[in-house]
Amino acid sequence: MADSNGSNETSIDIRDESMVSSMQQKLRKKSPTSSHCSIFRVHKRLRKPNEKVFTPQLVSIGPFHHGTKELQPMEEIKQWYLHGLLNRRPTKETSLECFVEVIGSVEEGCRECYSENFSSCTREKFIEMMVVDGCFTIEFFCKVMEAVLREKEDPVFTTSWMVWEIVSDLLLLENQLPLCVLDLLFNLTKTNDDEGDSLLNLVAFSFNLYALPMTRDCPDLRKTPYSDHKHLLDFLRNYLLCFRGIQRVPHETWDPIPSVTELLQAGVKFKTGDANNLLDVTFKDGVMIIPQVTIRENTESLFRNLIAFEQFDPSTSYEFTSFAVLLDNLINSSSDIVFLRQQGILQIFSRTEDTEHLINRLCKDKWFFVSSYAKLHKEVNAYYNRRRHRWQAILKRDYFNNPWTSMSVVAASLILGLTLLQTMYTVLSYYVRR
Repeated sequence: MADSNGSNETSIDIRDESMVSSMQQKLRKKSPTSSHCSIFRVHKRLRKPNEKVFTPQLVSIGPFHHGTKELQPMEEIKQWYLHGLLNRRPTKETSLECFVEVIGSVEEGCRECYSENFSSCTREKFIEMMVVDGCFTIEFFCKVMEAVLREKEDPVFTTSWMVWEIVSDLLLLENQLPLCVLDLLFNLTKTNDDEGDSLLNLVAFSFNLYALPMTRDCPDLRKTPYSDHKHLLDFLRNYLLCFRGIQRVPHETWDPIPSVTELLQAGVKFKTGDANNLLDVTFKDGVMIIPQVTIRENTESLFRNLIAFEQFDPSTSYEFTSFAVLLDNLINSSSDIVFLRQQGILQIFSRTEDTEHLINRLCKDKWFFVSSYAKLHKEVNAYYNRRRHRWQAILKRDYFNNPWTSMSVVAASLILGLTLLQTMYTVLSYYVRR
C-alpha cells in the first residue's frame, strides 16, 4: 500500500515538473511588443463604424494584409514596377542581389516595427516582401513626380482613380513599411543626376497633390534624416505639425465647447485662418480663427488613421485627436456646416450631410484623455457663459441686423432721450419756481 502511494507521489511530481518546464518555455524574456514598434493593427473598437477606412482597397504594403485575395491584382503591377526600376538604372547597386542583401541586414529590426511577430513568415518571404513593396512605393512616387517615367500602358496612371486610391492605401496605419526600408532602397537607386533629390521630396510632392494639399513648403522637414520619421503616415503627420503657429501644452482637464450655432448666439465670430496651419485654431476677444479644412473622399480615412496612430504610439502627442474632438464639438448639425462653409472654413467636395456624419465619426470610441486645445476650450466656455455677450448678440441680431431696424432703434432712442430731457426740465422748472 505504501509503495502504491509512493509511486503516485512520484508520478505527480514528474507531471508537476513537466508542467513547470512547459510554462517556463512559454514565458517571454522580453515584452511581446518592441519599444521600436510603430506599425499597429487597429483595434476593433476603433474600427467602428467604418472598418473600410483602415483596410487597403487596392494595394497591400507590408505583412498585415499581404496575400489578401482582393488585393492580388496589384501584385503583378508591383513586380512590373520593380522590373522597370531595375532596368531603368542597371548598376551594381540596383540589382536584386544588392537589394536583398541590404534589406536582409535590417530584417530583424524591421520585424520589431510591427505589433505582431509574423513568425509564420520566413526570413526569405519577409525580405522579398520588403523589397517588392518598397521598390513599388518608390517607383510610384517617382512616376507621380516625373510624368516622363509613365508608360502608356500603365493602368495606374491611365485610370484616374487609381492614383488617389494608392495614395490613400499608402497612408493606412496597417499598410506601412519602416521608413528605413524605403530610404535604403531609394539610396541604392539614386544616380549622380539625382543628388539634389531625396525620398522625402518625392513623398511630400505626392502628398501635396493627393493627400492634404498644402500651398507652403516645409524645407527643414525635408532635410531631416529618415530616422526622425517612422513611416509614411508618421512623415505626413510631422509634415503637418511643422506648420503649427502655437506650441500647445496638452492638459487633462478640459470640457466640451458649444456648437457653432450656440457660439454665434453668444456673439462669437468666426474667421478663416491660414490653410497651411491646419491645427492652428485660436480664440481671442470673442473671435475664433480656424484654418480652412478640405473635406475629400479620402479625408475620413486619413484623419482616422492619424488619430489611430496617436492612440497606439506612446511617443506621439494627441494633436490630431484633439483637433478632431474640437471639430466634433463645433459641428452638431447641417446648419453648423453651412455656416462654416459660407465663411470659407470648410471646403467640401462631398454632400453636406455626409460631412456632418464624417466629423462625428472621427471621435467615436477614442481613448482620449488629454487635449492640445484645453486652454482654448476653457477660454471659449468662459466667454460663452458671460450673459452680457449673449445680450449683446441678441441686441445686434434682433435690432441692428438691417438699416431700417437700426434707424427705428436710433429714432426710438432719440425720442426716449428727448422725453426724459423734457420731463427733467419740467421737474426742475417746478422746483426753481418754488
